[in-house]
Order: sequence, then structure tokens, then C-alpha cells
Amino acid sequence: MQAQETNKASEPGFVLKGQVKDATGNPLSDVTVKIAGKSKSVLTDNNGSFQLSNVTAGSKISFSHVGFKMQEVAVSSSSLDITLEAAPKELEEVVVDGYRTSTKVGSVSATGKVDGKVMENKPFSSFQQSLQGKVAGVTVVGFSGQPGAEQSIRIRGLGSMALSSNPLIVVDGMIMNTGNLANNIKTMDALSGINQNDIENVTVLKDAAATSLYGSRGSNGVIVITTKAGKYGKTKVNVDVEAGNSKAMDLPKGGRPLNADQYAEMFREVLANAGQTSAQIETAANSYGLNSGKSNNWYDLVTRTGKQEQYNVSMSGGTDKTKLYASAGLFKQDATTVGADFNKKTILLNVDHKINDRITFTSGMNVSQVSQNAPYADAFFGNPTYAARYLRPFQLAYNDDGTLNTSTTGNTNFPGVYNPLVIAKYDKKNMEQTRILGNAKIRWNIFDKLYYTSYFSVDYNTMEETTFLNAIMGDGKGVNGRSKNYFERYFNWLARNQFDYNFNVPGVDNLNISATAGYEAQQSKFYLLAADGYGMPSAASGLTALSNAATPVGTYGQNSGYSFVSGYGILSANYNNRFVLTGSLRRDGSSRFAINNRYADFYSAGGAWNIDQEEFFAKQHVLSSLKLRSSYGITGNANLSDYAWMPLVSYSGATGYAYNGITGQQYTTPGNTDLKWERSKKFDAGLDFGFAHNRFNLIVDYYYNNIDGLIQNVNTSYTSGFSSTLKNVGAMVNRGWEFTLNGNIVQTKNFTWTTNFNIAFNKNKVTSLYAGTNPLNGQFYLKEGYNYYNYYMKEYAGVDPDNGDALYYTDSTHSKTTNKGAQAGYVVLNKQANPKYIGGFSNTFNYKGITLSVDVNYSMGNYIYGASDLNFTSGVNYTINKYLYIYEHRWTTPGQVTDVPKYSLTQDNTTSTYRLYKGDYIRLRNVSLGYDFINMKKVALFKKYGINKLNVYVRGTNLATILFDKRLPFDPEVSYSGFDSNTMNKYKTITCGINVGF
Repeated sequence: MQAQETNKASEPGFVLKGQVKDATGNPLSDVTVKIAGKSKSVLTDNNGSFQLSNVTAGSKISFSHVGFKMQEVAVSSSSLDITLEAAPKELEEVVVDGYRTSTKVGSVSATGKVDGKVMENKPFSSFQQSLQGKVAGVTVVGFSGQPGAEQSIRIRGLGSMALSSNPLIVVDGMIMNTGNLANNIKTMDALSGINQNDIENVTVLKDAAATSLYGSRGSNGVIVITTKAGKYGKTKVNVDVEAGNSKAMDLPKGGRPLNADQYAEMFREVLANAGQTSAQIETAANSYGLNSGKSNNWYDLVTRTGKQEQYNVSMSGGTDKTKLYASAGLFKQDATTVGADFNKKTILLNVDHKINDRITFTSGMNVSQVSQNAPYADAFFGNPTYAARYLRPFQLAYNDDGTLNTSTTGNTNFPGVYNPLVIAKYDKKNMEQTRILGNAKIRWNIFDKLYYTSYFSVDYNTMEETTFLNAIMGDGKGVNGRSKNYFERYFNWLARNQFDYNFNVPGVDNLNISATAGYEAQQSKFYLLAADGYGMPSAASGLTALSNAATPVGTYGQNSGYSFVSGYGILSANYNNRFVLTGSLRRDGSSRFAINNRYADFYSAGGAWNIDQEEFFAKQHVLSSLKLRSSYGITGNANLSDYAWMPLVSYSGATGYAYNGITGQQYTTPGNTDLKWERSKKFDAGLDFGFAHNRFNLIVDYYYNNIDGLIQNVNTSYTSGFSSTLKNVGAMVNRGWEFTLNGNIVQTKNFTWTTNFNIAFNKNKVTSLYAGTNPLNGQFYLKEGYNYYNYYMKEYAGVDPDNGDALYYTDSTHSKTTNKGAQAGYVVLNKQANPKYIGGFSNTFNYKGITLSVDVNYSMGNYIYGASDLNFTSGVNYTINKYLYIYEHRWTTPGQVTDVPKYSLTQDNTTSTYRLYKGDYIRLRNVSLGYDFINMKKVALFKKYGINKLNVYVRGTNLATILFDKRLPFDPEVSYSGFDSNTMNKYKTITCGINVGF
């Protein structure tokens, strides 16, 4: 539509109509349109159209939108079409930290940002899963397929040897208690109650310039989550509905359990190799049911098709005075493994109110209720995943009459590992979590550009854990059933008072100074009450409550807590958007350290040069923008237990240390009053490139993190009553490169193609250890100059083709082999558990409302160890089922060249690289295809019901994985230490959804 002159333009109070588009001709919604100097405004709709009343001839109309230059146009007609120009980068605001915001040109930090739209409606129970592959240098490992399970996050590598390496999580300014806060349920994530649809954006802080603001807790990086807030304009309502199915991801071929015929063949073979006669073999075969004609597939029995659904309703709107965002959500997921499910309900309310021209008030309330049923994890007999690997096909799940087999005698029954279907039906392992996260903030513009902000937040978290172990089979049989109850409560509060001042230096053109000073206090208290009882009613399996127990085993309660107090300051100088200098200082005090080391200082200094602001930059035509930035600083790690520094004693009443009816006392922890914070000295240097008017952007970072004062258990004299104590004695370095490339490859009126690729390389090296450190650290070589997770074990040399014996190298020269594992020497391998490089690749295609998004993530250069694979690979344990790779590649004939030894009762089971696998993988993380119904107002039915947005889509997650080791028997996404822990199989989903806007 072209601007047209009408008679109305000369009349007072006419109606101005028009449309706003971007440079490519696409309509822009939510553009603020107002008469300059007036408060009343309107927003453009999904077609970019607007209608503004009471416009007079000659008025100036302003158009503003985030990411675009504001424009003012004088009215010359009653119809006006506008094309907005993209704003230069200095006008694009980004969240730098939880204390203030900065423009992109004014930032000196290395950060990564994930927009909330990327996370919306993903079929994940935890928001962290949506971060995988999205930010360079960030690894998210969900090593369990249990819905709601804890997600392990690493930013730029391993942050500590003994303490947690997970980053600090901040939600709307609140520093959260995170991780698995439960006592009995081992797959719980404290943050699983956050609704992904409520997230506006997630900012990852990586370097010292950003993380030092969090002082003693910023060493491992910081993740800042901002939830959605109300926006000016008419109230909008969005309804999202998604439903579908999930299935366990396909096992790698090499790790599939044997079927009945394959197992029977291996069973007879191992006995024949042991010299038994045919009669002896068949006697054993009959005992184990091999000739019964009955068998089952345990993997199929313990896995299922799970249902997945989520519903979200949100409302956003506001006036010049008050803006509001409210939402409610329901997420339900039946896991693909029996006995597991996850449900959560969420409510969010965020309100912004302008009290007057100088005072604004903001408050938020985020309430969630999570319910999780989770079977055992790890190598427990009650773990269905472990049981599916372990149990023989001839151990029958059901009796002939169709009832569950609960017999614990006989080789076709369950004398060892339990029937997982019985455990799933009768055991109960439930966790109910209720979390209330509230905050309030008042901001006062005292005068000119001096602001005072007072912030207060409370994170109230309760968990009720109920465990019932049945009397029929499993861990509760020996005590006729057992019931355990846990009640946990966390009360965490934080208060912050802060002054911000911004001014232009008098007499110096274009020099801006901003200063921040603040005080922060936080306290978290934990309370636990637990009870345990034996002897449950056998006649009524449904009576699982603890009050039905015949024998009280014990009750106990405990409490603990921590506190932090902090003073901090930030000073920044910006000269004409060319040169930026920033410095910060924070002094932290914490109850987690003794009084003599309770306080410490943390600081950073950083600078940036926006080279594209220089006159000489305009003389070249390759780059459209260029920025050089660097920072250095010191941060800390306080992720140790609340009383690790303190010498502790324990008391006991009727049992334990009691004597003659009097409670006894015993020292249990030596403590160390000289314990200090672990410190990370962080250096970062980065370059930001822009090409083709910033359609394409390349971000390059180099980092060097020198972590010292690492806390380790150090051997001490037994005369102290203890074998070790904690000391600050270690150091290590993480260094690496990060590359992020993104851009709009194709950008036309009808078709766009955007892409984002990132890759990060990390090298870890231990630089200091206490004298006398044993280099054999499990399967790793703990020594200065090596990766902390550098494997150290005997090296498998293959199979002797003449007799099928396993061979091992005698030393690192590989000059000699032996078939006796005891004669093989330990070798420092050039193999590590942590990946050498990680990244992601995302593409979005849009054509006339049809959108296709594809996300891929990858991890390369690491090896993983099958901690329980001895059971599933060795003939010594022939009564346990085996991996398919063992069946297909085992040595059977003289002269055969293979990598699996003879299946034998005397097979050497030396811990070696035989059970070490490449962990490299590429995963198709997410694929979605949707259609956005455009020109909604042209559809009468939609207009009748007030529908202004309609989008339908289908989505698939974890659809395919490329592996690089044919021997690998399990999913390669395991813990950061490289161990497979027999956790629940991960799942893939297919869901359909609809999004409706009113």
C-alpha cells in the first residue's frame, strides 16, 4: 500500500492507517506506533497493520521496535506505510549479568544467549535439555532417560576435582539451590519445575568480566534465566497444546541383548570350551530352561511406548502504568521404561507497575508442583534397565497362568536379579516437589541518572519422598516389606540493595561513565525429617503407608544451612562507542569457611575496541563490523558441603556410641579451619566479526582458566583418628577456542534460511597435586601435565588367532604381548573421558508460513568406559546375558582374526581398554515442521472468534544418532567422567502441537 493523500488529512482528529515492514518486505508485528510527544500508542498486528486515531495534520508519528531504528514521520495523508531499518548493534540490548544490562557495543564479556522461542513447546521435562548444542563451550549431559532427571552442565570444561563443576543458576535475579536435592530419589532435578514456555531468554556467562560479579560462586560459569514479562499494548492470550508418543532410543547394534537362540548357543559353547560332555551340557541346559521352549525378550518387556502431553495458557498486556504476564502450564510424560513417569504443574505471574515518573515496582511469583516416579538407577537389581541387560531370556517374567513370576528359586526364576515387572508393579519410589519462587523489586530514580534498586526474593522448596519396597520380591522381601518417608524443606532468601549512576564527563565529548555499588545477603536453610519401618501387611499390597509397619526401624531429623554476604562495585567507561573499559570488585563472606578464611575478594577488568567505529574501517568493504575484547579476573568456587571445614562429631542414643543408657559421642570428620575457596584466574580474548551488513556474524574466543587452591582429600596420620583430610593443594588449567557462526543465508520476501553453527575445543591439564598423590585414580592417571580424566589402564592387544586368548601389551612400547593380564603393565593412554570438542548446528527454513527447523549437536574426542560390562562380555559370567557384539565377533576357529576372545569360563577379566569405547557421536536433536496461518483477518471464522495467530506443527526429538565405534553397546551420552551407569534408556519423541493466539 502506498501513501495516499485524502481529504481527511486536512481535518482534525482523523484516523491514520498503515503497515510496517522490515527491509525484506516482511510485516513487523508489535511495533509501537504513537504521536510524538503523546502517551497514547498502538501496536501493529501480525500483518504489520496499525490504526491510530485522533491524528492531526502535520503531526509526527514515531515507530519503534526492538532491534530496529526508531523513526519519526510527519503525517501528510491518512495512509502511511513504513519500512524500518535494522538498528546498529549498539542499540541491541543484551543481558550481561543478573545485576545490570548492557548494550552489545558496551559489553566486554564473553556470553551466549538462547532466545526463549527456541525453547518453547520442546517435549523436554527440564529446560537445560534445550540448551544442548546452542552455546559454544556449553555441554549439557542428561545421562538418564528418567523424565525430570538431573542435567549435568559444564561451561568451558571441568571446574574442580572434588567439588561440583556445575554452573551457578540465577532465575530473575535469584541465586538458586540446584542439582539433586532429594535424599532417596537419585534422578531428581531441582529445576525441573521451570516451565520452558515461561522463559524469555537464557544468558550464559563465561568469562571473568561477567562471572566475577558473582564472586565466590562464579568459577564454573553462570546461567541467567529471565522469565517473560508483560508488554505494552492490548491483552494477548496464547494457548499451546502438544501431545504425542515417546519410545526408547534404539540401542546400538553391538549392545542389544541376545535372544533365546543366541544365548542358548553361547551357553552350550562356553561349557563345551570348558571340557564338559554333551550330557553334562544338556543337563545344565535343562536346568536353565534352554529346552523348555519358553523365553522372553526382557528389553521389550521393560520398555514401552510412553505418552507425552503439555498444555500452556499465557496472557500478556499492559498500559503505560502497569504491565502483566500470567501463565499456567501442565506437563505430563510417561517414561519409556516401566515404573517411571513425570508430571508438573506451573503458574507464573509477573507484574510491572509504574508508581510515578520516578518509582517502578516489579514483582513475580513462580509456583510449580512436580511429581516423579523413578525406579532405581545404576547397577541395582531393582533397576529395570540393568535387569534387561542382565537377565537371561529363559528367566520367565510370567507364569503359565499369566500371573507375574515372583519365585526366587530355580534357574528359570529369580534367585539373584529381581523380576523388574514385579518391582515396577509393587514397589513405589515417588517424589513430590512443591516450589514457590517469589521476588519483588522497587527501582527509584533519585535524580537525573542516579537509581536505587531494592530487590528481595524467596525460594521455598519442599519435597516429600515415599519409598515402599514390597514383601514379595526385591529389597524388601527379607524384612517382609519396608516403607520409608522423607520430608525435606529448603528456605532460601536473598536481599540486594544497589545504586546505579550514569553520567557524561563534563568537558569531554562522548565519554560516558556508569557506576554500580551494592550489598547482597543470602541465607539458605535445610530441614529433613525421615522415618523407616519394616514388616508391611502381606495380605494387602496396597497398604504402603509407613503407619502400617510392624517394626519401627528409626526416625531422625537434621538441619543445615549456609549464608553469604557480599559487597560489590562495577565501574565502566565508554568513549564514543569506540573504547569500553569495565572493572568490578566483589568481597564475599560465607559460612562455608572458618572465621579466619571467611572473606575473600574477587575482581575483573575488561576492555573492548569497536574497530568498526573508526574512520579507517569504512575504507574496506569486507567487514561490516569488527570488535576486539578481552578480560581477566578471579572468581571462586564454593560448591562444597555446608560444614566441610568444621570438625564434626556425631551422637547416638540406644545404639552406636551409647554406653549405659547415655548418649555417646564420636568424632566423624576432622575438618580443616584453614580451608579456602578454590579460585579460577580467567583470561579471555575475543573477536566479533560482521559481514554483509551484519547478516553473517562470526564470534571467536580464546580462554585460559587457571584454577588453583583445588580442594582434595590428603592423607594424614592415622594417629589423628582419620585417614585423610581436606586441603587446598591442587591446580589445573582449562584452555580452548570457541567459534560461533550465524547468519541469514537467504533472506527474501517469501523465503528465509537462518543458520547457527558453533564448535568449542577444550584442553584440560593438571598442574599441581599434593606430594604422594597416587597416580592410579580409578581408571585415570592423576599426574601433573595430564588431563584429569586421562585413562590409565592395561592395554588390550586383541586376540591370539591360534587359541582365542585375550592379549595385552606388557608396556607402552607395544613390543610384546601376554595372555596373562597380571603380567601386563599399566599404560598412560592418549585417551580421555571428557570430549576434545563439542558443538551444535541449527538451521531454520521459512517459506510462506511453512517453517522447518533442524537442530544437531555433537561431541567428539572422548572415550567411555563400560563399568558393568564385565558382566555382559565375559564367559566367566555365562549365566548373565551378553551383548550382541560378543556373539557376532567372538573367536571360534583357529586362525580367525577378531577382537573378541574365546568364550570361556577361564577368560581373563583384567580391567583394560577391551571395555573402553569411542564416545564420539552426532545426534539429530530436534526436527520440527510447522505452518503459520498468515493473513488471519481475512478468514471470517478466525475474525469471528478473535483469533489472530494460528500455528500447527509436528516435532521429533532424538530421531537419529551417528556413532563411530561399532563395539559401543550403550548410548554415548554418559556422565562427564566417562562411565556408563546403567541408567534409564533415553527416549525419542514424536509430537503434534497447535498454538492459538487471541
